[in-house]
This record gives sequence, C-alpha cells and structure tokens, in this order.
Amino acid sequence: KLDLICRKLRLEAGESLLDIGCGWGSLVLHAAERYGVRATGITLSEPQATFARARIAEAGLADRCRIEVRDYRDLPRGADFDKVVSVGMFEHVGRARLPTYFSQAHRLTRPGGLFLNHGIVTLSSRPSPLQMLERSLARRTSFIQRYVFPDGELVPPADVLRLAEAAGFETRDLE
Repeated sequence: KLDLICRKLRLEAGESLLDIGCGWGSLVLHAAERYGVRATGITLSEPQATFARARIAEAGLADRCRIEVRDYRDLPRGADFDKVVSVGMFEHVGRARLPTYFSQAHRLTRPGGLFLNHGIVTLSSRPSPLQMLERSLARRTSFIQRYVFPDGELVPPADVLRLAEAAGFETRDLE
C-alpha cells in the first residue's frame, strides 16, 4: 500500500512531501527511505507523533523526516510541498468541513504538484428514511461507528470529486 501511494504520487528524490494525518509515521518513513524525499507528517495525536519520531531516529532519517503535532488548517501561509497526501483521515473531517479540507490541501500543494487523498467513501448518496433510522441506531452499537470512525462521516465519490475540484484540484485518477 505504501509503495502504491508513493508511485501514484510520482515521488522523486529531493521533493518535499506532506502527510496530513500521518498516524504512526509509516508513510513518512517509507517515502524518505525508499524515494529520497524530505517528508513532513502532521497528526493531532501526541502519542503517535512521539512514536513516529522515535521510529525516524531509529532509522537514521531525522535529516529528512519530521513529525509535528498540528492541525492541517494551522500550517502557516507560505508552507507548500511538492506532494501532499492524506491516508485514512478525511473520513473524520465530515461533509460540512470538506470544502475547507480540500482548500487547505490545495493551498499546501505547489503549482504543478500532486495531492493524493486516500479514504473510504459510501456508494449511497441519499439514504432512505429507514436507512437513516438504522444508521442512527447503529451509531450507538456498530463496531465501525464506535471504534473506527466515531466522529466520521462517509461521503459519496461524486461529492468528494466535486468538492476537490471546487477547491482547484484537477482529478487525474480515481480508484
């Protein structure tokens, strides 16, 4: 999976990469080690950042990798990257905040750069009243709602594309 993401991003040595919602740092490490990029990961979790920093130090990649505890919306003006990626994070953003998410990702991606958004979507665009009731009840009990995406909201692919393109992105690939 990590290599597929790096190949889709067309990473080249010396480029800068931002991983939004970097988790435990696996993609940052993989991209720096195997593709020679300068990688920055951001997460809201101090325990994840601490763990990722230790992995980076152990791998001897502190000169090419850094992990910050920071919200993607708080990256300063002027911060931009050749490639920007987000894996399994946008499900937590919620439909209402997706315009801001994509606008920020676009601002952080240099002109001519690439952004890869990897996430889970739903194929249902308009749930029936019965489905809405089932979802409401399931939120309290379903494994996914309780443990995987407790604050998440899955969005149909057409909505994701529309919002990304409204922020300025041009869609080149969809799987």
